[in-house]
Amino acid sequence: MSENEILADLRRIRDEHARECGYDVHTMFQRMREETAQLAARGWQVVSPADEPTAVVREEPPKSH
Repeated sequence: MSENEILADLRRIRDEHARECGYDVHTMFQRMREETAQLAARGWQVVSPADEPTAVVREEPPKSH
């Protein structure tokens, strides 16, 4: 099975980032917060997924009569 080139590139970048942070999740998140603050300071609108409205569609089971 041939791996998608885009996914391979994303995995490579993810691994480089983790390696630069010593595979320490706290360091990775600190770096992410710093980069996010830099983008916001440059005027980018930073939106977390939690801030976005979500829609949930639920199908109700048929009622028996």
